[in-house]
Amino acid sequence: METNDSSSTALANFDELRTRTEEYVREEPVKSVGIALAAGVFLTIFPVFSIVFGVIRVALSLLRPALLVLGGIKLYEEYQRRYGA
Repeated sequence: METNDSSSTALANFDELRTRTEEYVREEPVKSVGIALAAGVFLTIFPVFSIVFGVIRVALSLLRPALLVLGGIKLYEEYQRRYGA
């Protein structure tokens, strides 16, 4: 039930945001175009997607060695538990 309530709340929030945005665009069309232009220039100059995908790629490439190290640590702990030291 909580999932349904949270999704309906999110949908209501989205509808409210969309309505407020439409009202703002109707009241201030020049500012709206300026904001859209600035956002487009910013996203063109600052390659957000390239940075995010680069970070994800690095994280995924480091995941395999990290899992290997963690597996080795667990193996060592199990060896210590069984054969005691």
